[in-house]
Amino acid sequence: MLLDEALDLILSRATVLDRQMVPLADGFGRVCSENNCADRPLPGFDQSTRDGYAVCGPGVEGGREYRAFIIKGEIQAGYCHEIMINPGEAYRIMTGGLLPAGSDRVIPQEDCLIADSELLVKESAVASSVRYISAQGSECPAGGQLVLPGTRLNESHLARLADAGNARVEVFEQPRVAFFCSGTELVMPDDVLELGQKYSSNHLLLSHLVPKFGGLASGYGVVADDRAALHQLFSNILDSDADIVISTGGVGPGKYDLVGELLTEAGATILYKSLDIRPGKSTLFGILGGKLYFGLPGPPGAVRILFHELICPLIKKVQGMRSFHNQRLEAVLAHKITVKKSRVLCFKEGVYTLEGGTVMVGLPRDHQVSNCSIMMMPDRISYEAGDRVTISVSQSD
Repeated sequence: MLLDEALDLILSRATVLDRQMVPLADGFGRVCSENNCADRPLPGFDQSTRDGYAVCGPGVEGGREYRAFIIKGEIQAGYCHEIMINPGEAYRIMTGGLLPAGSDRVIPQEDCLIADSELLVKESAVASSVRYISAQGSECPAGGQLVLPGTRLNESHLARLADAGNARVEVFEQPRVAFFCSGTELVMPDDVLELGQKYSSNHLLLSHLVPKFGGLASGYGVVADDRAALHQLFSNILDSDADIVISTGGVGPGKYDLVGELLTEAGATILYKSLDIRPGKSTLFGILGGKLYFGLPGPPGAVRILFHELICPLIKKVQGMRSFHNQRLEAVLAHKITVKKSRVLCFKEGVYTLEGGTVMVGLPRDHQVSNCSIMMMPDRISYEAGDRVTISVSQSD
């Protein structure tokens, strides 16, 4: 099966999860619904956007090219009042201060001259179209929507919600993702490593990839290539509240690759057993007790690529995100890349940067961490520096 066909199949099985109200402090990284309306107008009152003087009317003639206003008092930010300003009057005011009712504009302090109790302002400043006033509700009226539905909330969204008086926000539930790594040779990082064994880097990889895109990760550790052990693990996962299950290893054609066979025995429906891509040919997707099941290969590079290409869009879609497909961008290769002869789509982990308006990409070097996948088309084994390629980028927001 082709990659895009597999993704369409997976997403066709995705159901957006229920909604819940959470305290605003717990909203970071969650995906909001359409019910994120302002509890109060934003801003909540007419306020000054500059330090200066609030004035009413055109004032009176104050000499050549100047208008004069009588200074009636001072208003600092945070001062609660019900002051009414009259024509020809001025009040000293600070940025963010509540304007007197009837204020026409704020004159920035650098445009003001003070003569005893009079404010002198150039006629051009009084006639300016810029008023330096942020009117009540000008950013968002009470009941107005603050954030586009399907947006993953960041600190700026939360600050905006708080400014509008919201103590809680409605979000979509997070998918619960169970995962384990199969292989008799695998041990967890805190176990004693015996000769012939290796640590399971995939377990740590998935424990961080899942929450990066909004899922709730639940690791089941490592399991040997053993029928009884795998049967018991499948039974435990069936009894869990997981929405998505990921396993690594055990899906190839080898003697001890038992995952596919035992999944079927456990009652799973397998929807595909291989993909026309490299790496990741030996992979499967199916339904196990209503849970979406991904059997990924063992190599961490393949796990990372398949997670980003297939599982990441699913995790984002079930959370109600507006945009859940990976971005595919055209990039320029920074150096030559070759692959073994292949008739299928090949992926390589890549690092892309923006240089002078051009997206440049290359293989990770000097301890770089990949931030994209380079897509190498079927039947092409070599790309030269300067060639244009397609990259796939999965974003968490």
